[in-house]
Amino acid sequence: MRIRRLVSPLVLDIGILGGRIVDGAGNPWYIGDIGVAGKKIAKMGKIDKSECRRTIDARGLYVCPGFIDIHTHSDITVLIYPGCDSTLRQGVTTHLIGNCGSSAAPMREPYVDLWKTYWGDWAGTFDKDEWKTFGEYLKVLERSGVGHNIAALVGHGAVRTAALGAERRAPNPKELKLMKGLVDEAMRSGAFGLSTGLVYPPGSFAKTDEIVELCKVVAKYGGMYTSHIRGERETIADAIKEAIMIGERSGVRVQISHNCPKIGAWGRTKETLGLVEKARKRGLDVTVDNDVHTDLAPALSGALPQYLAELKKKDMLEHIKSKSNRERIKREIIEDKLPAFGPSGLLKHGLFDRIFIMHCPKQKKLEGKTIDQVARERRKDTFETYFDLMVEENDDIIAIFDYISEDDIKKLLVHPLVMVSSDCATWATHGPLTDPPPYEPCAFGEYPGILERYVRDEELLTMQEAIRKMTSFPAQRIGLLDRGLLRPGMKADITMIDLDKIKDRATNLWPHEYPFKNYPHRYPEGIPFVIVNGTVAVDKSKQTKALAGEVLRHKWP
Repeated sequence: MRIRRLVSPLVLDIGILGGRIVDGAGNPWYIGDIGVAGKKIAKMGKIDKSECRRTIDARGLYVCPGFIDIHTHSDITVLIYPGCDSTLRQGVTTHLIGNCGSSAAPMREPYVDLWKTYWGDWAGTFDKDEWKTFGEYLKVLERSGVGHNIAALVGHGAVRTAALGAERRAPNPKELKLMKGLVDEAMRSGAFGLSTGLVYPPGSFAKTDEIVELCKVVAKYGGMYTSHIRGERETIADAIKEAIMIGERSGVRVQISHNCPKIGAWGRTKETLGLVEKARKRGLDVTVDNDVHTDLAPALSGALPQYLAELKKKDMLEHIKSKSNRERIKREIIEDKLPAFGPSGLLKHGLFDRIFIMHCPKQKKLEGKTIDQVARERRKDTFETYFDLMVEENDDIIAIFDYISEDDIKKLLVHPLVMVSSDCATWATHGPLTDPPPYEPCAFGEYPGILERYVRDEELLTMQEAIRKMTSFPAQRIGLLDRGLLRPGMKADITMIDLDKIKDRATNLWPHEYPFKNYPHRYPEGIPFVIVNGTVAVDKSKQTKALAGEVLRHKWP
């Protein structure tokens, strides 16, 4: 007599039913169901409601892998806003932090205070001195809890400062050995690679050979090298060639960060992308990421030559009061011998009509005006007015620099070797450092904005290609081989999108008239559900209290 065993049906924690599945690989959508059990996708195909503890009716929604942002600066803000509110609400489920040479670790005496100054107002989070090494920093993140996944790079600027402070010279053999040891510790602790910011101090003072030696350590662990390259404007071609050379000499794979030509190099995308294409034909592993915002809002002092960043605010302001110093600084900006970051190009080319005052605490009447307008009203030279405003406002004046061409952004966006990034830090609408809030539209609307403008309205990209650039492509690049695709066995990081209702509410202020009616710190619409590691983190467009993210670590043989 044969005994029939009763087998209990598979119990799924979540059943996502009837959605348009965009799997992340670039394939067109298809209608199907996805079952989640624990932290993973357990089943795809036809799923019965009886199999599920909870079901989500996804009819009419696009069901996609969670977005993976390969270029972010959430190193400190993720500790301030552990819920990752602004980025999670966009459908982002993973951030790669530590970009542009700036990571929260390592730090080493006697240069800890110096490194904190590079983080500006965010440095208050360092006051507890909870970490010094890269491994200690990752453990602090884990104890804090994170709303979405965090993967981290070690920043060359942090490593260089830990070894030789603000010295504008090559490291001696002992210092270089120390730097290589710090990179090695970071890689063994789980860093995914090394980043540089070669237009910022202290990275701008480093020579190519120094970076090659550090990248050899990264290559040993199978990591990546990401770079805010040495020049984004007139010298952009030489800077890209340097990044490619570093990869070739060290054996590391190369990611060129937010690589849209800035003012002074507009229209050169064919040339710059051509350099990447030629490198790949030679067998070099090089790709690019880019964001889609045309402006940035630093303090006015942020566009000055790099060495001035070493000075304390009081000393810097005293320095620029001098007429002779102003003449020298003006000449250095125009000659651009040590190329500064992109917005500085507006000063180099005298385009003060594209520098728009956003916050001016002592002279509110100036808000909404350009530097050019203020200079004409005062009947003064624009450079002189620029310096005067810094002194008058104690360097607390913030301006929007409109310095990138949207035409170039579009050309990069459609190129097969370019993936999407945001260049943002995760944020929230309320809490520390939000009064006044910084100008961070990318922190609230980068991904919804691309889907709204360039997929739905302009049809510049297909839905499947946009999602590929936001998911599997950056996942592959970073080395997150269990995320970025919708497949059984993959981690259940899932974003659901109502494309008809998607709306980026974090619109750019430029060139909106003052007073600002649509301040960019507003959460998007049209992303009703986000799942992180199998936990519903955004539920019917409302953020839950779940801190379901993980601190991801690079695995090496």
